[in-house]
Amino acid sequence: MHFLAGSTREWDEVVALLRPQFRLIRLDLPGFGSSADVPGYTVAEMADSVQSAIDSLVLTRYSLVGHSMSGKVALVLARRAHDSSDDRLAGLVLVAPSPPSPEPFTPEKRSMMLRLLGTKQVYDDADGRDDRTRARAYITKNELRDIPRVVEERASLEVLRMNPAAWTAWIEHGSREDWAARVGQLTLPAMVIAGEQDLSLGPPQQRQFTLPHLPNGQLETVPNCSHLIPMERPAAMATYLTAFAQRLAAEATIPAPYREFLLSDRVAPKTRQILAERLIPPPIPPDILTPLQLETLRAALDRIIPQPPPALDLAAPIVAQLASGVGDGWRYDVLPPDRTAYREALDRLAAANFLTLTPAAQDATLASLAADPGSPDARWFEDLRAAAVTRWIAHPATLARIGYSGVGIGGATTPHRGFTSITPNHPEPWEPTATTK
Repeated sequence: MHFLAGSTREWDEVVALLRPQFRLIRLDLPGFGSSADVPGYTVAEMADSVQSAIDSLVLTRYSLVGHSMSGKVALVLARRAHDSSDDRLAGLVLVAPSPPSPEPFTPEKRSMMLRLLGTKQVYDDADGRDDRTRARAYITKNELRDIPRVVEERASLEVLRMNPAAWTAWIEHGSREDWAARVGQLTLPAMVIAGEQDLSLGPPQQRQFTLPHLPNGQLETVPNCSHLIPMERPAAMATYLTAFAQRLAAEATIPAPYREFLLSDRVAPKTRQILAERLIPPPIPPDILTPLQLETLRAALDRIIPQPPPALDLAAPIVAQLASGVGDGWRYDVLPPDRTAYREALDRLAAANFLTLTPAAQDATLASLAADPGSPDARWFEDLRAAAVTRWIAHPATLARIGYSGVGIGGATTPHRGFTSITPNHPEPWEPTATTK
């Protein structure tokens, strides 16, 4: 869904990047784009329109992506889904969203926006600006907006398609509607994306007005970007959406009782955020390992920690750490720097045809690395095992499997909740149950 005065066309570049991976459905809200003649401009009426479209599509599982004005609509839809026990809604992505509370407009900005596009004027206005000039000014105004000229022209034409009554209704009424109490807290997975240079609905405003409603939400800040993120930084937008989809897929591997435990007030918000971040495999930089080295690393990790499907991606965080150049504070003196050590060791494994061996032969090859405890290969293999186990055990899916409850002690912004008994084999009633031995 789109921003005020925008349309589905704002997502053209993002959709082109994502279409091979996902089913993408774009909706024009009443009064905008192809729905310019559709009435119903209150937040509730816009939510009704979107819900009707969702129901007509017979979706079994979906996420909502709302930009600016439609972010508020998405939050209302999420509350409705929760209250009706509709579990089809998997998550929310809110892009520079208008918050559930009244949008922080100054009176001066509200008046300026009403004058700008509240009516259509065929001829030049008093300032010598015609409709198209005013539409373009809206797309390019205020903050630094780095939008390609062809996209800017397209967006300006979409502004001209809207019904001015919808623009006026949002500025005078919709943006002022207070849904904060009705939205309350929504525990579904959520990502809030804000432009670093967005002066009105940037990171500070999202922390203050939106994130308190999303205890399972995370804030992502797009550098050198303003309010129109899908048009300014489509590649970054596509990356965030892909990462969110990966998070949802990973969270689906966590049993519902453990998810509920993580969302309870026994787990501090900061801890919950860290665990949520661990669900998303970091992108693998292309220049750290060769494709053969990376494939060999994945094969070795599969033998170090055999996993039932769906397997956790242990290679991605290891390669990301190599790319950062930041180690764990020490290394064996027989080893070169970590990145070099990994490359050389993986090359030796690849030269031994590790990828073509049977699992038993792969196990024997890896065991042989440890045969000489002081050798570089043995020391590297020790580092690799430690890195693999650290990332595997710290993943929320693993914590769920073993029923780990140590994070259930509350935190600075939640009641201090902890353990009252430490008797072996006598868990407290609130502790999660292990799903495997």
